[in-house]
Amino acid sequence: MVCKHSTKFKSGDNVVSLAIHPPEIESGTKLTVISPHYGTLVAVKLPSGELHRWFADFELEPVNNRNGFIREGDFVIIKANKGHPPMIKEGMTVQAVRVLQTDFYDLSMEGMKYHRWLAGFELANIF
Repeated sequence: MVCKHSTKFKSGDNVVSLAIHPPEIESGTKLTVISPHYGTLVAVKLPSGELHRWFADFELEPVNNRNGFIREGDFVIIKANKGHPPMIKEGMTVQAVRVLQTDFYDLSMEGMKYHRWLAGFELANIF
């Protein structure tokens, strides 16, 4: 049986961030949804020890996990760094520290600055 998940927001919706995503997003930042997704998000520990959230699982490749599913503690290679900060490099090996299924979004800010992923639980409607 296939289970279809829906997203809380759709393309064009205006939302506000409930979370801080350095450097550009503060709690209260107004955003517009570019594209909604449902799937696996992964927070990682960078080689510097810094934590970074979020990567979609399709941006990562497990190092030693043969079944393709990413689990907390797995080492993964970054396959795509579009929309992530400059310290995120393709080919970098990082460790998954949090893995979850949720809705998540590509967003734009005022001035059309692009931001890649915020989870649905980090966003609220603008009324």
